[in-house]
Amino acid sequence: MGLAASQARFLAITSRKMNCEFQSMQIAQQKLSVTRDLQKAAQDYQTNLTATKLVWEDMDGNTYDVTYDMMMTPTAINQYDPYLITDTQGKIVLTDSMYNAAVAAGIIEASTGNPTGVSGLMSKGMGTTSTTDGTRDAFLYQLGIVNQVDGSTVAAIQELGQYGYSKAGIGGDIQDKSIANALSSTAFINYLGKTYKEAGVEPPMKEDGSGKVDKNTSIYGINLVDALGSGYNWVSDSNLNEKDGGSVKPNQIVVTKNGQALSAASVAGLTLGDILTGNYELSYRGNDFAQTVVQQVLSKMAETLGMGYTGSDPKGLNVDNESYDALTQAFDFTFAQYSATSSATTNNTNVVDKLSTQARGQNNIITGNDNKSSVSLTNMLKSYLTNFAIAIDGFDTAFHINNTSSKESVYATDDLNYYFLLANDGAQTEQSMLKADFYNMLYNQICMNGACSDATKRDLVTDKEYLAHALKNGQLFISSLNNDGYFYQGPYTLNGHVGEVPDEAAITQAELEYNVTKSKLNYKEQTLELDMKNLDMEISALTTEYDTVKNLISKGVEKVFTMFSN
Repeated sequence: MGLAASQARFLAITSRKMNCEFQSMQIAQQKLSVTRDLQKAAQDYQTNLTATKLVWEDMDGNTYDVTYDMMMTPTAINQYDPYLITDTQGKIVLTDSMYNAAVAAGIIEASTGNPTGVSGLMSKGMGTTSTTDGTRDAFLYQLGIVNQVDGSTVAAIQELGQYGYSKAGIGGDIQDKSIANALSSTAFINYLGKTYKEAGVEPPMKEDGSGKVDKNTSIYGINLVDALGSGYNWVSDSNLNEKDGGSVKPNQIVVTKNGQALSAASVAGLTLGDILTGNYELSYRGNDFAQTVVQQVLSKMAETLGMGYTGSDPKGLNVDNESYDALTQAFDFTFAQYSATSSATTNNTNVVDKLSTQARGQNNIITGNDNKSSVSLTNMLKSYLTNFAIAIDGFDTAFHINNTSSKESVYATDDLNYYFLLANDGAQTEQSMLKADFYNMLYNQICMNGACSDATKRDLVTDKEYLAHALKNGQLFISSLNNDGYFYQGPYTLNGHVGEVPDEAAITQAELEYNVTKSKLNYKEQTLELDMKNLDMEISALTTEYDTVKNLISKGVEKVFTMFSN
């Protein structure tokens, strides 16, 4: 019975040992698999560290992810110029809805996307005031039907009549859409004194809609007569002693240039450029000089330069939100400098404020014993522009207004290396004209080159990832407007707006995924390692018991043979 029990135990131990060894082999395979998975995760992570994306940089340096709509919809981001997605054959890749609109308008063939040879825009649109002639209007109408263009935009473009048509994109004149120009202080001052004709700028429409402003009108004229209103007596000399009968006229006012009095008509024709390049002073007899005259004059200067202009179009120095705030801040600082008054006896002569060339007194405006006051218009405007530059560039700038003398002030207008960002008065800012120009270019290019008939591309082109991949790999291109008025196809790097940058979001996501995967695999590897150690201990114990039982069986067999051999 003992031998039989030992043999049974021996077989059980053998079976368990073999099972443990088999489990050990499985764990070893699993550990190898974990190692491979960890290596793959590391490789994927390294690959994703180089992930890039395409971004669009606008004229202000703002960046956006590149999308189809961004390039194919008129907005300030693309400056109302279409950036056309084209295939290897130069055909425009439209969305399905736009493609169907072009087919319905009769400008491309449905099956091939080839242009039909229609040139109705030029032959039927130009020279007429019709809003229905030409296939461009049909194309706009169809775009409206598929909700690609809102109805108000279609109506506004059609209401332009003959002015809404152009050969843009096929050699026609390019609309000037540059919102602002950077001008050196000298060029800036000169520009402030020019007429529309001298500046080569098309004048705007009059406010009453009766026509365009005369080309000989100053762009930055400042009518101080209107600014001050009708409650003042403009005098012909600088002494402010004109009498009405036997009494001195009240509220007398005079503007002088280099000490010579100007007529009211001459004052009304002054420009900001004139004031900056001359030595203009304003003198007044009255008690409300600081709070009334200075405020009205300074307000007119600031308004002419764009302060308070809340429209969507840029004006003067008001070209963005930062400049809008800076104009107001400059007004507050400058008015505070010029609103302080004190009494002083000056032998009944006009006293010029501390910021003038005479630099008398301790306050900006000094009132004599006969209520005569004077202010340097030239230094007031210089101070305003300097405060504006400080508001834009920060208070650590080298510019400053000295509280006692203009000679010790450092004006931005005197710095030849300083640049002012001035609204481009020649830019087209009318929304209906800008959008008409955009859709004219799109229409003209479709008529010239046709549209891509590949339904797959039309379906996928609005997918941001597909678009970026196709542009990077040369499957799609961007056709953009050149200075000669034509569109040219090229890789995405040549249009001046699209660039490739590291995809920080993708890199961060890859890092998170790698860390999670690595943690899971490390935990699994540690668990397998512990299981392997436990199996090794069990196999070791089973091996010891295996050898013991084996010896017992051998000795038992030996005893049996010995007993029977006797």
